[in-house]
Amino acid sequence: MGTPEFSIPSLTKLIDNKDFDVVACYSREPSIANRGKKITKSPIHKLAEENNIKVITPKTLRTKESQNELRALNPDILVVVAYGLILPKEILEIPKLGCVNIHPSLLPKWRGAAPIQRPIMSGDNETGVAIMRMGEGLDDGNVINVARIDITSEDDYLSISEQLSEIGAELLVKSINEISQNKAKYTKQDDSLSTYANKLSKEECEINWQESAQTIQNKIRGLRGTLTANFILNNEKIKIHKATIIDLNSTDHTPGKVINDNFEIQCGNGIIQPEIIQRPGKKAMTLKEFLLGQKSVS
Repeated sequence: MGTPEFSIPSLTKLIDNKDFDVVACYSREPSIANRGKKITKSPIHKLAEENNIKVITPKTLRTKESQNELRALNPDILVVVAYGLILPKEILEIPKLGCVNIHPSLLPKWRGAAPIQRPIMSGDNETGVAIMRMGEGLDDGNVINVARIDITSEDDYLSISEQLSEIGAELLVKSINEISQNKAKYTKQDDSLSTYANKLSKEECEINWQESAQTIQNKIRGLRGTLTANFILNNEKIKIHKATIIDLNSTDHTPGKVINDNFEIQCGNGIIQPEIIQRPGKKAMTLKEFLLGQKSVS
């Protein structure tokens, strides 16, 4: 059960492993655009079809019909990777060996909807992926295996997501083998250490120039490839995909002011310089390309 690009390495590993037989793939319903003229299937939907695997796209898993459909597949185990639908108790109880989930954080830290973005936005130095036995609660099941990675100053949502999807796929295979051989060790999460990764909102993507250069830089990195950090310049919403910190301590100018022709911007503390920018209706461009089209940036 998966939907976005993040799920691809896991399904690929399962398909390529001769010990496993992927009897079906569940994914979110295809999206319809341009007044119904264009139907877009999810990355997992496409990959499953390319490998002649049955694809099921229910609106919900709460109906008797959808539960019986899964039951008829007689699955040994169910793997969930960024699927997008809630699994009720009736679904969780169907597979003989239970349901496992690849969660891209160091559980119990960052349970919830945005576990890849939140550590970056919060300035964490590390993150990781956890293979979890699913229960009825929100990401609170027993953990089977964990892998950790560093978050460097150069990392953003795109780079961390790619790393975690690949590491998670490797760890998934290891975990399934341990479960099937009755060798898995389950570690109960300490709920007192849990933090919640709230769903991203468009409002929080707006840059608050009163914040420090480091906080703003973390936001830009965490939101790259998703909603994207933005601000208003000359009555236009400008997206910043990548930026550099020029100074961490400066308070010489009014926060939000473009202080020179190099498009350096004063923050509450420190100065940043955008590297990749996007104007409304345009493709993302380098700072040099952006400045060529600007009469004035101050």
